[in-house]
Amino acid sequence: MQTACHWGKCLLDWNDIRIFLAVAGEGSTLAASKKLKINQTTVGRRILGLETALGLTLFERDTRGYALTSQGSALLEVAQSMGEAAENVMTRANHLERASDGVIRVTAAHASMAHWVLPLISEFRKQNQDIHFETNASEQYVSLENGEADIAIRAADEIRGDTLIARKLPSVRWGIYCSKSYLATSGMPRSIDDLKDHPFLSYPMPMVAGVKLLAWLDRRIDRSNIVSTADSVVTMSASLRTEDAVGVLPCVEGDQRPDLVMCFTIDEMITGLWLVASKEAYQEPRVRKFMTFVGENFPRDGRAVKF
Repeated sequence: MQTACHWGKCLLDWNDIRIFLAVAGEGSTLAASKKLKINQTTVGRRILGLETALGLTLFERDTRGYALTSQGSALLEVAQSMGEAAENVMTRANHLERASDGVIRVTAAHASMAHWVLPLISEFRKQNQDIHFETNASEQYVSLENGEADIAIRAADEIRGDTLIARKLPSVRWGIYCSKSYLATSGMPRSIDDLKDHPFLSYPMPMVAGVKLLAWLDRRIDRSNIVSTADSVVTMSASLRTEDAVGVLPCVEGDQRPDLVMCFTIDEMITGLWLVASKEAYQEPRVRKFMTFVGENFPRDGRAVKF
């Protein structure tokens, strides 16, 4: 226990506050120890030591776990502020470390990474060989605010909040696709109305609900025709090549697949695309330079990057 008192004032160890927050959030020393990956006995000992140093009872203990007392609750908000400040310090330190190494971390979904990010990085590096990149192709949300990456390309109708720097890229056109083998045996739909006569591959409902185009399309198909779902654009592309069904893809993906055929596209089938950075990362000249390069060289039609 590193908490020490001198002349009636306590010098608090951040690790004790971190443990306090974990126990308060998890409701027990066992759950907190698993979250923090430290011994449960150590968690209990540090909480007791913190209470002794402060002269307060922070938790009520019983067989159900640890519950905050009124004194513990009164300290919680201040402790949470300390936690946020500590995270900000680590985020800033990570940015400074990458700045000294000349590294930019870029994240995007797999299809975006393959068709846009990697070709742009390759061309940018020809004139900026002192700048290095770490790429993270992921369908999961990567937090720029928490320093998990510096820059992201995100497919979204809009970017909300005031903690990010966002630049709108050309919109992405989507189309209905099927395999050449499906076309040979079953023909193809040529309009939204025709979709009712074809088995359909869809995306999971959380993804459908979060993308206006997919939600719009979902309202216009017969959901009883859905034969399966694909959790990403790349998975949808692979599924269409093996399933006897039709589905929707960004044209930048579908048109790159010689064994797929676009059945049709209409004006409503577009989504927004954004180049995004945290305010922290945007302070770095190399990040601004790369974002400017992307904005100037991104294809106006939203198709794959070609130099």
